[in-house]
Amino acid sequence: MKIQIAPNQAAINAIQKRLSDLGKEETFGNALKKAINEVATAGKNLLYNETRSEYTIKPAEFKKGDIVRKGATARRLIATLSVRGETPGIRKAYKTRKNSRRKSAGAMVIKSGAMKELELKANGKSYKAFLAKMKTGHEGIFQRTPGKYMKGHSSSGKTKGREAIKEIMAMSKAKAAEMVYEKGNLYTDLQEEISYRLLKHMNAVIGGGK
Repeated sequence: MKIQIAPNQAAINAIQKRLSDLGKEETFGNALKKAINEVATAGKNLLYNETRSEYTIKPAEFKKGDIVRKGATARRLIATLSVRGETPGIRKAYKTRKNSRRKSAGAMVIKSGAMKELELKANGKSYKAFLAKMKTGHEGIFQRTPGKYMKGHSSSGKTKGREAIKEIMAMSKAKAAEMVYEKGNLYTDLQEEISYRLLKHMNAVIGGGK
């Protein structure tokens, strides 16, 4: 995901006109750059904290450094926040529970939610998820795939056997952050913060500050 941070045109026009009326229009670009970069730093912290508050994503899977901040420059008065990362297994990234004799393995992704059993029903059968460790040492939560059979086996005949397994994957940290950004209406919060900081820097210029 990528978030662009820049003030709306109405705020730009208002501040620019005010400085122009005072004969200090040359200070506008620097004031705008400072405001954008301050909000980008604050936005990075806000996005990280809100994502960690909303989801059970583990600290080792989502670090503040995973949010990359690219600051505004004199030539490019836009800052960006981006989150990148591979889609992890549910066991690695979120709060989970191993299976028991009667219950399938479970997962709780949203902190305000509940632990849910990872069970799929298809073709009149129930496919319960289970914790397993592969020969490579990788541990994860897996589930058999309806209609897809392991190598050397088929759905009929002498080679009839067990269905293939696949690991249950989780929502990526980029997607989790995107959901928080959209659900929490962080765009509006950041726009308000830019307007506030831009006004603050304008007043500093008018008052003779830096």
